[in-house]
Amino acid sequence: MRVAELLSDLISLRACDPSAAQNLVSVRPAPASTGDSKSTKESPEESDEDPDLKRAKDLIKLHDAMKVRNANGQLDSGLSEARRSVRELHIG
Repeated sequence: MRVAELLSDLISLRACDPSAAQNLVSVRPAPASTGDSKSTKESPEESDEDPDLKRAKDLIKLHDAMKVRNANGQLDSGLSEARRSVRELHIG
């Protein structure tokens, strides 16, 4: 179930501007409460060590890089070259 939720969220992020998507997954400090906030708030170092958060940020960066490469035509030329190589191997 969590995988389906994650995939749904990732598809939603694809429709967003890369910077807007990054803002959605960025860690923000919790609002100050009336109690002792030091015991409940995570330090920035601890949040950077969260492997799931790191993976999500890496995925956003990768998606952004691929979107930029595709917009610049760099991805299309590499993709067409790979397809041509596969055709040559298949035919020959």
